[in-house]
Amino acid sequence: MTMREKILEAAEKRVRGVGFAEMSFRDLARDVGIKSASVHYHFPTKPDLGEALVTRYAEQFKEELDRIDQIELGAALDAFVGLYSKALVLGESICLCAVMGAEAIGLPENVNARTKAFFEMNKAWLETLLTEHGVEHAAETANLIVAALEGGMIVASTSKKRAIFEQVAEAAIRRVAN
Repeated sequence: MTMREKILEAAEKRVRGVGFAEMSFRDLARDVGIKSASVHYHFPTKPDLGEALVTRYAEQFKEELDRIDQIELGAALDAFVGLYSKALVLGESICLCAVMGAEAIGLPENVNARTKAFFEMNKAWLETLLTEHGVEHAAETANLIVAALEGGMIVASTSKKRAIFEQVAEAAIRRVAN
């Protein structure tokens, strides 16, 4: 693993745990055992780091989406929810883009653009799946599912109750089944 990758990994862990605004280059340097100037060598500014971080996260998420078998709608939706569920570790982390989305007002524009692209990618994947399975209002339903999962993660994390996320996910998916 290159130093750049180590920094990105450390940054993802920090942002998912405390938020982008709270993450500092000094913290990252300490996490990976280098000087702060070395973090700046790889990422001259915090917005550069944020953009690279969200891009990397989205690419990894896309690889997972591409592995989901879309033949049966229910199984594909369960697998999709599973990706979000895996990102929720109570007391430790939630989806990187849930954090970035929650901090959107204070984020640099380039980081917001990448975060928006992450959500658009997820909604487009769902819309395609739903359309192929004849679900009415596929775009609206895809928006609902992504918003429910992201919001459910934030509320579950705040409440320290995973059951909230599970209830929200089940309700959003049930809407498709009916």
